[in-house]
Amino acid sequence: MDPGSGDPTDRFSLVVGGPFHAILRRLGLVGADQLPTRRAALGLALLAWLPPALLAVVQSLADDRYSGWGYFMDPTVHTRYLVAIAAMIATERYANGRLVLLAREFRESQILSPEALPGFARALDIADRRSSSRLAEAILAAGALVWSGVTASYAVELAGSSWEGTGAAGEVVLSWAGEIARFLSAPLFIFLALRWIWRFLVWTGLLVRISRLPLQLTPLHPDHSAGLGFLAIYPSIFSGFVFALSCVISSGFMKALGLEHFSPQTVGFALAGWLVLVLLLFLGPMLAFAGPLFAVRERALLEYGRLANQHHLAFHRKWIGEARSGEDLMGSSDASSASDLNASVQMVRELRFVPIDAAAVIQLLVAAGVPLLAVVSTQIPLIDLARWIVSTLL
Repeated sequence: MDPGSGDPTDRFSLVVGGPFHAILRRLGLVGADQLPTRRAALGLALLAWLPPALLAVVQSLADDRYSGWGYFMDPTVHTRYLVAIAAMIATERYANGRLVLLAREFRESQILSPEALPGFARALDIADRRSSSRLAEAILAAGALVWSGVTASYAVELAGSSWEGTGAAGEVVLSWAGEIARFLSAPLFIFLALRWIWRFLVWTGLLVRISRLPLQLTPLHPDHSAGLGFLAIYPSIFSGFVFALSCVISSGFMKALGLEHFSPQTVGFALAGWLVLVLLLFLGPMLAFAGPLFAVRERALLEYGRLANQHHLAFHRKWIGEARSGEDLMGSSDASSASDLNASVQMVRELRFVPIDAAAVIQLLVAAGVPLLAVVSTQIPLIDLARWIVSTLL
């Protein structure tokens, strides 16, 4: 990307680029806009889910000592290989559009001062290159393979025997389905999840760099964020990823609850902990603007407070210091200007240190919370849960 030519946001993308994207393009799984299609989401989900399913059936029929039918009863299998993989790919098109929209808004809203534009272009260029880095994807792929290899054996050791294989006397023997899941299905899921985490880190780094540029923040902006309120739509970029992770977390809870009894309090604390973790992680990047917003609020409190004080002193001398009747004030704009100044100072006092609103929090809570309703339903009857939701909303 050339920082000095045209609008850099026209070429900015955290989704397009990289070796994995090149593979999808060669397979015809991206559209004319270079973004993954629905066929890509479905194809990759089936690539992860179908081979272990077929091998589980074939080995079950060929070997009387092995039963792979548990593959189809394992909720973690379907959420990881079907739901999560499809969701992570399907939301890339939407996420890319929102990312470009937010990047362009920094420029079009004139929040960036003229001298900040070259630095903004360089920041976009760095983010673009890092998101499509061959080295980064190679590390992610290697990490996914290692992680899958370790966890596959560990899962069999814990279960003793499952569709993935058997474990006895410290020795783990993977089934055919377990082997293909170890080297194909699980690494694909883990790689896509790590790839989204890498994008999140790159996006966070981009926000940090932008926050250090000369910004034209307006303390009286009605969004209570000095003009940065548009960033409240940022969580929607990662809502699909959050939904995918929460589906996996939910299925893990369901599987654990089927094997062992946990008190409702323990389950509730665990679910609440996951929701809090999601909020902290995905709203955390907004803290990059806490410094600039604190500085503009502090400066505005002094400037507008000084202006209001000067105005009110003059108002007092003119209307109170001299003998006047209330009728003299009729038709004068002095009282209105005093009220406007008071309102301005109040707006400055209400300026947020972080550009987050209730809508941003709700987006994340819905994405993370909806899959958890399956777990909640095991602790609370559905009809009671529905009544509580309705009573809360009303």
